[in-house]
Amino acid sequence: MKKLIYTFLIITFTVLLGLFIWEKETEDPITRGEIHALLEQGETQIDLTTITDLEWTEVRAFGPYSTDEIIEESMGVKFLSIGGIDVMETNFLLVFAKNKKVVKTVSISRNYGDYYIKDDKFLIVDKVNN
Repeated sequence: MKKLIYTFLIITFTVLLGLFIWEKETEDPITRGEIHALLEQGETQIDLTTITDLEWTEVRAFGPYSTDEIIEESMGVKFLSIGGIDVMETNFLLVFAKNKKVVKTVSISRNYGDYYIKDDKFLIVDKVNN
């Protein structure tokens, strides 16, 4: 019985660790840091092509409570988050895609405003709602 319990715990831990690592691999902490630094300086329009070395053809900003299904339908990609934007009201999620595949995601704080993407290139900060 103990052997069965240990086996179950090891499998559960491995699956959870795998899901956690997969999600973290899609996050881009460098781009997030650069965006937040520019936001701290008061920038309201950020050229995403100059602050990331990612290869992407499409980027979208998703607000609080956006579900995986909303992201998938909007971008035509397969998207799986783990406890992400669909349950948070404090962050926006930038999703970068190439050839209908998610390349990276960047979570950015709403402390600076709400966000939208212009011309698949610029992150625009909307401070009206804050």
